[in-house]
Amino acid sequence: MKKFYLNLEKLLKATFSILILSLSSLTHADDNVEKNILYNDLIKEIRCMVCQNQNIAESEAPLAVDLREKVKELIANGKTEEEIKKFMTDRYSSFILYDPPRNRQNIFLWFGPLIFLLLITFFLYRKSAK
Repeated sequence: MKKFYLNLEKLLKATFSILILSLSSLTHADDNVEKNILYNDLIKEIRCMVCQNQNIAESEAPLAVDLREKVKELIANGKTEEEIKKFMTDRYSSFILYDPPRNRQNIFLWFGPLIFLLLITFFLYRKSAK
């Protein structure tokens, strides 16, 4: 009977070990899925500075390849989306993002078209009034 309990104890330990390993691999897999989603989202939001009309996901320029690797490295180091975007904008300016932040540096980028439209409307109105 003692031998039966020893075998049962070994079986339970083995089962418990397998259960812990499988649960840890599941959480690791979830973490990888989240990192892949973040990576794919970021490389679609970052503009290729060489091509400028493509994001780094689509571009095959050497700089785009390097930027994809840098994004992958930053994600592996545990950086958040905001930290990665800040790193990129600090290095390449806010032009690197397809949706640049609204701040004092790029206020003309956001309001320039409206100002231009108002000026053109003013000049056309003034010309037609003469």
